[in-house]
Amino acid sequence: MVKIKNLLNKIFRRNKNIWKVDLLIIIGFLVIILVITIWQPNVPGQEEIDLTLEKYGSFGPLAIIGVIILEVIIAPIPGGLIPIAAGALYGVWLGSLYTWLGNVIGSAIAFWLARKLGRPIIKKIVAEKKIIHFDYFLQRNRFLVWLVYIIPVFPIDIISFALGFSDMKFRRFFKIIAIGFVSHILLLTFLGERILLATGTERIWYLLGVMVIVVVGFTVEKIIFKENR
Repeated sequence: MVKIKNLLNKIFRRNKNIWKVDLLIIIGFLVIILVITIWQPNVPGQEEIDLTLEKYGSFGPLAIIGVIILEVIIAPIPGGLIPIAAGALYGVWLGSLYTWLGNVIGSAIAFWLARKLGRPIIKKIVAEKKIIHFDYFLQRNRFLVWLVYIIPVFPIDIISFALGFSDMKFRRFFKIIAIGFVSHILLLTFLGERILLATGTERIWYLLGVMVIVVVGFTVEKIIFKENR
């Protein structure tokens, strides 16, 4: 018990700034939940959303797939937000299909770009320090490669570039992302659908689930980056 306590204290001291940002994220989410609880905004129902989506036809799904591909390659948008939005708009199954396609295609392109163009070009897209740190992390923890794509808390865009610089064959990489993204995306689209359809306390619980994923994702990325400096 004492050893565990000492380990936790050590981790907290070494990553004090990270925990401060985590606290700000938690406060931000709690404020949003409080506002929703008090204000009780009129959230559109599934029928209203379906009618709106019908106007856009196939453009809607193509837009989601395209935005995700760009997000993976250029990374200007937090990746977890788009699957949640897709789940709210299209439901779990169609939302998951569109999101899966975007993530698989985007990750495959990121891997291919890193493999073909090399570090000098890729470092103009992604900070070279981040690629080096995640490359080092994955070399020391090769068994975690599957986990990276299964659980939605890792920065898959940076990791896809890093794996492109490794000796991993594309066939194995494609198998990992094709299978790994399934659970990753199902969880996020499910949360998106439930946040839209749920009411009252149930919606709050799903928002708290999103908050946990955001906090854990931020913490994991920063700790990995810090530990491998």
